[in-house]
Amino acid sequence: MKINLVQELPVDLRDADERLHRYGRWAMDRQLRRSCGSAEGRYRSFQDDEDRAPREMLQHIDEALACQRALAKVPELERKVLGILYVQQRLPVEAQLRLARIPPRLCQERHLRGLRMFDNLYKKMLT
Repeated sequence: MKINLVQELPVDLRDADERLHRYGRWAMDRQLRRSCGSAEGRYRSFQDDEDRAPREMLQHIDEALACQRALAKVPELERKVLGILYVQQRLPVEAQLRLARIPPRLCQERHLRGLRMFDNLYKKMLT
């Protein structure tokens, strides 16, 4: 049985949800190493040209930094849940919540509260 960790989002929070999903993908993409192991750092393998194609832009740096600043101002309990739900780690979400001792119902409440706070802070930063 799959436990629902996220409540149904109100319409006014869907943009904030999508913004945090993009931020989470951006945050995880930045940790990948894109260089090779040669001494000069210039070696390119003779594969297809797919590895030389421009990467998809996940999120503009200005939007990502604004998300990061707004997320930093969210209170710690809600920020922790948002980080677990939106920024993927090696451990599954359920395991991370179990280690943080956050039950599913509390996760739902903190997610909705944290997302609303994040949205308000993000909009305030833009004005």
